Amino acid sequence: MYGDEGDPNYTRQHYGGYVRTRRLLDSVLVNLVAGLFCCTLTSSGAEERKSNIESILNSFPGYHLLTLKERDPDAKAFFLKHFPRANPSVVHADFDGDSKPDYALLLRNDKTQVTKLVVLLCPEDGHCRNVYELDVSAYSGSAYLRSVSRGSRISQTESIDTDTAPVNLKFSGIRVTYFGKGEVVLYWNEKLKKIDSVTTAD
Repeated sequence: MYGDEGDPNYTRQHYGGYVRTRRLLDSVLVNLVAGLFCCTLTSSGAEERKSNIESILNSFPGYHLLTLKERDPDAKAFFLKHFPRANPSVVHADFDGDSKPDYALLLRNDKTQVTKLVVLLCPEDGHCRNVYELDVSAYSGSAYLRSVSRGSRISQTESIDTDTAPVNLKFSGIRVTYFGKGEVVLYWNEKLKKIDSVTTAD
């Protein structure tokens, strides 16, 4: 009724089932290893960023990353709702096109409460240099950072009465949002070799 082991059909069916099971197990194993490898890389990348930020903070004695708790309640609630897994005080991306990730940070002084936005370019040797600094103390409770992908087209808000052409980002940019107050995109101007800005909302 069920066939026996001497039956060629039984042998083929049994072997086919074995092959399918083995392939399934191999597939599961490959996916498991790939998942663990990706998690390891992600963890390694996060640890490297943490180490880099700690090293950068050593160059700004008395300063710390502006925390989520130091934001206004409305800005904090908005950020948690829309970007729950991001750090509102850090953008880590390639700003100048050298394929090495750079940093934009919101830093606050432990004693004076002065808050500033800094942009650092980090070449392959790891020695980051500060190329932009702006006092944002008046907006520290509402400010947060987001990355803008390369290729994005950035236009100036129409409320500013100047004829400024839109900018197509050659590299990643930094969106600085002052919740409910305005928004600026910072980008590396390759021609001028400096950080430039476009006011995109007010």
